[in-house]
Amino acid sequence: MTSCSRGDVVLVKFVFADGKGAKQRPGLIVSIDRYYQGRREMILAAITSNVGRLLVGDYKIKGWRESGLLYPQSSPASSGRSNRT
Repeated sequence: MTSCSRGDVVLVKFVFADGKGAKQRPGLIVSIDRYYQGRREMILAAITSNVGRLLVGDYKIKGWRESGLLYPQSSPASSGRSNRT
């Protein structure tokens, strides 16, 4: 099992909203360590380089370069779940 904590940026496969495909992209872990007790999943927020389309609740990531990201990024307000591997 991979060791991750809240605030880590991880690379995961996000399924498209229509369920007809997926794309590997960075995600921000937002769940706390206590959430993992008895679960094999984490709650995370997708990260996108589409910073020109910020919607209500989206967050423009400061320090994206220091986080190891290649381009300016934002995190949409919606989140998803991913199985821990």
